[in-house]
Amino acid sequence: FPSHDRGASYETDLRDYFRRNGYDSERLARTGKLDEGDIVVRKDFLGSIGIIEAKAPGANGRIDLSGWTKEAQVEAKHYAEARGIDEGAILSAICIKARGKAIADSYLVFRLGDIFGE
Repeated sequence: FPSHDRGASYETDLRDYFRRNGYDSERLARTGKLDEGDIVVRKDFLGSIGIIEAKAPGANGRIDLSGWTKEAQVEAKHYAEARGIDEGAILSAICIKARGKAIADSYLVFRLGDIFGE
């Protein structure tokens, strides 16, 4: 799979996973420099609206937590601004596909400060 196809497939699988588990979720359209994340979970995402950056690393397995976390934060801010929502109602996260495993085995990553303050 080229990386774009692998990522799009993972985004769809994540959306479907959330839906199967009772969450209102949707893939978000790419909007260039004002991108708003890959998946939204509209409510009850740890008490917030979840904006998820989905990552499906290739064969090299490269993971960039710092860069991806920053990307998720910026895109969550864009989502909030585009809808006039208080940024405090949004929780950004990264979902990283575990290669060769089920969607439920994905890694869900948050910044500590986004959960507990700061």
